[in-house]
Amino acid sequence: MEQYITADRIANSIMQEEKFEGGAYLLVEGAKDIKVYGRLVNKNTVRVRQTHGKYRQREVYKILTERGFKSKLCVRDADFLRVPGNEKYIPEYAENIFATDGHDSEIMMISSEALNSLLLITSTEEKIKSFENKHGRDIRSLVLELAKPIGYLRYANKKYKLGLSFKPERPEGKGIKFKKFICEKNFKMFSIDAMINTVYEYSKNRGQEVSSRESILKKFQEVFDLDIPPLELVNGHDASELLSMVISKGLQSDNKLAQDQASVEGALTLAYELRYFHNSNLFMALQKWSASNGINVV
Repeated sequence: MEQYITADRIANSIMQEEKFEGGAYLLVEGAKDIKVYGRLVNKNTVRVRQTHGKYRQREVYKILTERGFKSKLCVRDADFLRVPGNEKYIPEYAENIFATDGHDSEIMMISSEALNSLLLITSTEEKIKSFENKHGRDIRSLVLELAKPIGYLRYANKKYKLGLSFKPERPEGKGIKFKKFICEKNFKMFSIDAMINTVYEYSKNRGQEVSSRESILKKFQEVFDLDIPPLELVNGHDASELLSMVISKGLQSDNKLAQDQASVEGALTLAYELRYFHNSNLFMALQKWSASNGINVV
């Protein structure tokens, strides 16, 4: 049904709602973002609405602007916005559309103390310390490092339109099986070829042409040399999938909060406290908007 919800329809629904004096609408990309930011904003002055993606978000914002509707702002996933060399990125962007710290909201949460809270809830200090000593790095660093190759593959796909898919066609569909290219025992990647083959097979029969494995590998190698910062490169869904693997297989936890990607993302959302959000650049940007418009957002 999501594909039938147009930007006009979303804009109309906002304008048809009862008057919201002294308040503003915060437009976010999806339902998961409502769960994240709905806990952080001032409910007396802010109404959170989803736009089903950042492209539709931009359209809704434009339509509302053209209709003279001023009390609005957006929070979007940065995705690859701040990748070095991206000419589209303008730090002083004039519109009130603000990007997450890092790639997306999940990465923003993972880079905060919310991750430590999740680990302590699903495991113990002793197991965490033992695991990190064994692998020579903390769990956050390990997960980001493991997620970098598929992050580069995502970027190559976006840059060169390789036809790859990284999520199921339907919400209830199955995701990519990371265990096909990452060992659940030593937490190392089998090979780049194994990763590319897994995503290639996952992407077939989706109604779009998929580039050859050879072409995909060539483009992957081209972007791999860009040395993109992990927090800007890594997709939060990939990191959450890997966190589930580390907690369940590496820390030997049977806690249901980490049984799969969705569970990890939900647990991180609950663990992400307002005080952690205060340390983000996004918070500072929203505070600046609040001061300029006389509306307390957070």
